[in-house]
Amino acid sequence: MTALPLNNIDLYCALMMGEIVPYYQPLINSRTQRLYGLEILMRWSLSEENASPLALIRAFDENGLLPEMMQHLMRKVAADINELDALLPVGLHLSLNVSSSQVAKPGFVFDTLSFLASIPLEKYCLVVEVTEEQPLPPTPEVTGAFLKLQLAGVEIYLDDFGTGCSNLEYLEQFSVDGVKVDQLFVKHLSSDKASTSIAAMVAGLAKARGLGIIAEGVETPEQSQLLRDMGIVIQQGYLFSCALSQSQLREYLAARRLHFQMKNRK
Repeated sequence: MTALPLNNIDLYCALMMGEIVPYYQPLINSRTQRLYGLEILMRWSLSEENASPLALIRAFDENGLLPEMMQHLMRKVAADINELDALLPVGLHLSLNVSSSQVAKPGFVFDTLSFLASIPLEKYCLVVEVTEEQPLPPTPEVTGAFLKLQLAGVEIYLDDFGTGCSNLEYLEQFSVDGVKVDQLFVKHLSSDKASTSIAAMVAGLAKARGLGIIAEGVETPEQSQLLRDMGIVIQQGYLFSCALSQSQLREYLAARRLHFQMKNRK
């Protein structure tokens, strides 16, 4: 992961200049090929650093600007979603990545609920994907935040499931709605028995607990089929689409609409 040798001023200026922008990676129902959701990813449009969204989140967190960054990003996303509303399907899931440290921060729940109020809530479902970059303590602040969000219709997913030592423990400690199979296991599905076994175990665990499950990092038809055979239907990865800017997403949605219109006429 790329280190970001940035200070408070660099990051604050990036926010003020509108250089922090959302990108959207489609989540696809691999059986129907219909659009299931969009994962919201963060990009620094003018930065020469090839940094991951989590590296950017860490940089803003370390410089005390994480709340401001999330507020900025959510405003941008709300504007994009409202602008593209006519092209987006009813029931679309919007997935937002957050670190475990964000969940307990004052204002996180308020900012998230404010975002919900700025989009047609009856049409969309917000999913908060919590990463295990840092431990997720079962404190009253964290469990309370999850409960408030779920009461508002937000779904809570555990991201990168299977990579951390605490994943199974989290299922006992928190009320969550689903899990996301890490791309590390998806990448080696066809070549590594251990990865295949772990992915199948996670799929079985999710089914037994009545949880939703998503696989990320799907790059080949073979991987997609293996995951479907395990019961993991909702998938994302380069097999379907890379992360898209707002303008690219508009073109993508228009092309998909035309494709399915033509298909239905046959």
